[in-house]
Amino acid sequence: MRLLILLFFALIFVIALVFSLRNFQLVEIDLIAFSVSLPLAVALTIELIAGIFLGVFATLYHTRMKQILRKTSATKK
Repeated sequence: MRLLILLFFALIFVIALVFSLRNFQLVEIDLIAFSVSLPLAVALTIELIAGIFLGVFATLYHTRMKQILRKTSATKK
């Protein structure tokens, strides 16, 4: 089973690497105050990492709030 999981992630890594190498043209990202030109693969990687970070943060925040609400409701009883 461990070998299967390793092969799956290796396949995902190879697909991501090929995608990155094939999409290396410059794109311009227009932010409110300025604009940035960088390769498409880099821009997508930054967006992916930011999305993962926000998802983990939201999950941790939600879990912590549920724990606080459980403690609060348990002390009221």
